[in-house]
Amino acid sequence: MAEYLPFFLLPPAVYFGWWLAKTLARRSVKKRSRLFRNQYFQGLNYLLSEQPDKAIQVFLELAEVNQDTVETHMALGSLFRQRGEVDRAIRFHQNIIAKPGLESSQRTQALLELGEDYMRAGLLDRAERLFSELIESDAHTPAALRSLLEIYQQEKDWEKALEQARRLEQLTGEQMAEVKAQFCCEMAETAVMEGDKELARRHLRQARRHHLHCIRARFILARLATGDGDHQGAMDTYEEIAELEADYIPELLEPYLKAAAMVGQSQHGRKKLEDWVKVYTGISLILKLTEFIEDEKGGYEAGKYLVEAMASNPSVRGLDRLIELRAQGHLETGSSDSILKAVTARLLSRQPDYRCNHCGFSGQTHYWQCPSCKNWGTSKTIHGVLGE
Repeated sequence: MAEYLPFFLLPPAVYFGWWLAKTLARRSVKKRSRLFRNQYFQGLNYLLSEQPDKAIQVFLELAEVNQDTVETHMALGSLFRQRGEVDRAIRFHQNIIAKPGLESSQRTQALLELGEDYMRAGLLDRAERLFSELIESDAHTPAALRSLLEIYQQEKDWEKALEQARRLEQLTGEQMAEVKAQFCCEMAETAVMEGDKELARRHLRQARRHHLHCIRARFILARLATGDGDHQGAMDTYEEIAELEADYIPELLEPYLKAAAMVGQSQHGRKKLEDWVKVYTGISLILKLTEFIEDEKGGYEAGKYLVEAMASNPSVRGLDRLIELRAQGHLETGSSDSILKAVTARLLSRQPDYRCNHCGFSGQTHYWQCPSCKNWGTSKTIHGVLGE
């Protein structure tokens, strides 16, 4: 009977061995999990405390403890890229992609990160190939399309940029009309430089189909009209621009008035300026009208008009012209003094008196501790034309 005893002990021994191994494994997993969690939060704390070097070291050690922490690798690679260490970021993301058994979504995200690394490094051809592959596989297409769009703009490949903008608009519903119109205008500018005006006009028609009120397309059309001797057409286009967007009036003033003079419509142009000043009170338009008044009625009337116009819209450029008129004897001494005071008071009210020498924070109140960077004794009085 004794010789059969070991056979009876064998099952309990096997069970005990299995139980012991499982218990030790569970303890090991808990220990690794606890270590991972502690180091992970330590790394986050360093990041929040703006200590990226220490955070990187912690995350490196964390990756060594658990090689399956793909997201940690990804975040670390992105951190390297943000710090300008693009080579290290590329190696990190390449290692993730080479890892066997990687989930499809993780691989796709790693490819996107790698593409961003290539862009940051200036390796646009590699980034372009990578993003194109992602788009072909329908993986993270919007992000890849946006990155491709940025690449083609950097490369000034406007045809491809236009195609990517179309695809992005179709995929996401994002409004790209104005962007597409700008790409068409870029191609029109290139065609003008190459002497192909007909091609330029085709691109401009396409721009206006994308964005009906495209201002830039109209500016190019006006230039083309001027080049062809169609000064009336140029005038009409400039007037259309002014009606659509008054903020562009300073840009069109000179070419518009030249076109008006070429067709003997200077008075019509002068009348238009008076109409525009009712909706646009910028100093460029006021100064141009001042110039007209000086030619027509003399410096005294020009100065009188400028004083009245600047009473509600003080301007440094206007003040400079006012001083010029005053020096020429076209203004009474007292008539410009109030304007001078109004302009200087407005300028000074908007200027900071103190600036932090460390971070550049500025304001009109002196702080012994900078409210922005928290350094002590770094806020100093500003010197210069508008300072001490």
